Amino acid sequence: MKISIKTLTLAAALATLAAALATPAAAGQYETIDYYVQQMIVHAVANDAASIQTFREQLENQRRTEPGDASQTQSSSQQGQDHLARGHLKQALAAFRQAFIADPTDPDIAGPLALTYLRLDRLKEAERLAVYTLYLASDRTTAWLTLGQTYGRTGDVQRASGAFANAYRLAQDRPQLIEQLRQLATTDSADAVRIGALQALQSIQPPPAPPDAPKPPTARTNADPPAVASQPQRIDQENPRQQIYRRSIPLTCLIVTSRDGKMADLGSGLLVSPDGLVITNAHVIEKAGNLAVRCGDRESVAQIRRRSNKPDLALLETSLKSRTSFVLNETYNQDLIGLDVFVIGNPYGLEGTFSDGIISGLREIDGVRYIQISAPISPGNSGGPVILGDGTVIGIATMGAKVGQNINFAIAATEVIVSGFFDPTRMKSQALKGKGQ
Repeated sequence: MKISIKTLTLAAALATLAAALATPAAAGQYETIDYYVQQMIVHAVANDAASIQTFREQLENQRRTEPGDASQTQSSSQQGQDHLARGHLKQALAAFRQAFIADPTDPDIAGPLALTYLRLDRLKEAERLAVYTLYLASDRTTAWLTLGQTYGRTGDVQRASGAFANAYRLAQDRPQLIEQLRQLATTDSADAVRIGALQALQSIQPPPAPPDAPKPPTARTNADPPAVASQPQRIDQENPRQQIYRRSIPLTCLIVTSRDGKMADLGSGLLVSPDGLVITNAHVIEKAGNLAVRCGDRESVAQIRRRSNKPDLALLETSLKSRTSFVLNETYNQDLIGLDVFVIGNPYGLEGTFSDGIISGLREIDGVRYIQISAPISPGNSGGPVILGDGTVIGIATMGAKVGQNINFAIAATEVIVSGFFDPTRMKSQALKGKGQ
């Protein structure tokens, strides 16, 4: 039997509006709407246009209600716009609320109301109103931008990036939207908003234009100087940094955890056996309901084989077979200090980021041996490899200091070996060519 309610509750904080909302909806409809919007975000991150369209159609097929009386909303809606433009947020909120009560089916009212909540830093209301606006008009790019900024303010880079990507995908004026994303990527006060906008821009960059047609050769007289053929700059294949990156990137993994159909966390890991064992930090997978691992261009679901809190490690079992794997280096003495190290990981979801630094010190913290490094570690790097010049792994990236600069830590590889966390004889390495220090 179908159950109806007379109002669609958008949020507990909107309870003052609920009694006045003339938007009949089936019980639980908001959860359904939110599910379709979240799926559009997930598939935008994966750049899966077909799935985005499928869930958009499902969203648009939700039952609609009759619009309210537009004549009763024009004045208060215009007042809200005027107050919002002047930065009078409380007055804008009151005006948009009044208009929304009169007609809760108008996206030109619901959208600015969501933006007003965002600017007031009332993020839960902003999220719910933005999602509701997309139910009313799924191609409303301003609502996608509001939703992306809201997720960014909560530190959710992945969903911010997906919402921004959908704003671009559905925009009528894409050049203008790109400029808006560039503004967010360079000026927004929230790190996750800037990074989410940057990721969206990277995912939507058009392919390079084809080269111009070659011009016909012109006759050269004896007076002309002989042409000098321009030579492209040669990439030195023996460059040790490039060599380490090329060998290591297929063995470095992106780890994505999810719970209840939503992404919970992401981090990095390293393939340590040809039969698909992956090491990461335990804190990366602590909220996991489901685990997915991508190493290079290959993906697999993962199962937790073992984990420990001290040291902060987890061992994952995947189906990713490989002829080689990383090899852990159990050296731990003062001779390491000053050596170059290289870190590969996925900071803020930016896959395959390569950075370098030196070993700055050896530290024992709460009974666990760490290697202090100057190479940067950011959220998303956790669990990734810290690599010496010979290609061996000297540590597992774990944490960065919240104060100071270039003070970051990796669990010493020797901790993994001596703890018996897994059998190191399963590792298999291919020697690097050339000199690697």
